[in-house]
Amino acid sequence: MKIYLCTTGTSAAKAASRQTRFDEKWVNENGGVSNAAKLLHATFRDFSMDDEAALHKELSAEIHSLARMPVEAGDRVILFASETADGQACAHAVRLYLEQSCPGIQCAVKEVPGLQVTDSRRFRTEGVVNFVRMALREIDAYGAAQCVLNPTGGFKSLVPYTVLVGMLKSVPARYIFEQSNALMTLPALPLDFARDRIEPVRELLERIERETGISLAEWHQRIPVEEREYFAPLIEETDGGQITLSAIGLMFWEEINRPSALVPYLSRPAMDGLRKISQLAGRDPAQYLRRIAADHAKLENDKHGNAGDGLFWLKPGRTTDRYLVSVENWRLLVWRIEDHDEYNKLSANQALGATARAERTSKYAPFFRMEYCD
Repeated sequence: MKIYLCTTGTSAAKAASRQTRFDEKWVNENGGVSNAAKLLHATFRDFSMDDEAALHKELSAEIHSLARMPVEAGDRVILFASETADGQACAHAVRLYLEQSCPGIQCAVKEVPGLQVTDSRRFRTEGVVNFVRMALREIDAYGAAQCVLNPTGGFKSLVPYTVLVGMLKSVPARYIFEQSNALMTLPALPLDFARDRIEPVRELLERIERETGISLAEWHQRIPVEEREYFAPLIEETDGGQITLSAIGLMFWEEINRPSALVPYLSRPAMDGLRKISQLAGRDPAQYLRRIAADHAKLENDKHGNAGDGLFWLKPGRTTDRYLVSVENWRLLVWRIEDHDEYNKLSANQALGATARAERTSKYAPFFRMEYCD
């Protein structure tokens, strides 16, 4: 089963638009959303998704793209609709068509508060944020492997946010290219972001999400002047001088707030050990550290002795190399990388745990992100 997450516009009203002006007024004059959806559905219900001409001329953009994917009985389609009556009527008309044409399909319409065309600021600060929040919720509920993002219909300004959601959550985005019948696929790219740059403002982002906003004055007080441009995409400033999370900020907050890969940082002695062990046959300490940082279960399984004060040794299977590490927030601090003989000496001396924290830090700091260690 596939879960198709579709932005939805008003192209389901093609036939109605040829005869009259299709808008919210038309919907209200025709009995409201539910009745208007039935009237719209009647204008294209007899056309088949197998009919090439109908896909271009009579059926909506959402149906056209789903036919190309192709959607099948047993799949689930989520139609994200605007808060407007005309947008909702079109989304429900598409739902009626899919349920009729693909028996067994599960189809739901979800209204996105703030998605409308009269207030651009509200569209950006509420509509886009709510769309991103709802899309992330569906992906978390069904799993990224089952989901496909389909931004063919609806607001074109949602496309970049949809694509970014796909990249961050490893979900492919597929859409019909312009007026053609070519289905374009943006694969689930292995995108990551500089977690260590975002982590220092985690507490502040958490407060904004929890309290819906903080004052601009507090934001400026907490964020150094030289960092404000870097963090600007994460926030929106309201008319009342408050700071809220932008759609991009919400995406990054969702990612940073869930368990994820640690980032390895090496002390200078650990860098020396990495170079020494790398020269031994069959050893790749950098690859091991990347693996252990990405797999919390393996990290626990490979523990090979407590060195005290939060430090512990790692043993990677049947090899003689040993790694003295600690975990601090999102960082995997690698204090030493040693072969077995040196490990025995350090273990006999209680390694570093018995050393006063300040003295230990002074000896081993600073730590360098592993990808920058040559």
